[in-house]
Amino acid sequence: MSSIQARLGRLEERGVRCPECGLAPDERRKVAVVYEEEPERSFDGDPAERCGRCGRFLYTVLRVVYDDAEGGGA
Repeated sequence: MSSIQARLGRLEERGVRCPECGLAPDERRKVAVVYEEEPERSFDGDPAERCGRCGRFLYTVLRVVYDDAEGGGA
């Protein structure tokens, strides 16, 4: 590992923002809503997208699932 990569890793562990995506480790991400049964209403993009530099997810994904079964409210 290069010294620059090691330094970036240490800075990110302390909560410093990533220079590429601008997000801190504990910062809230944008929400991407994915409708299982209505893809046309879903987030337009890749909800699993990660920052190329720090590897963190760029979105918090909410999957909307409709289920008629009773008693499964876990």
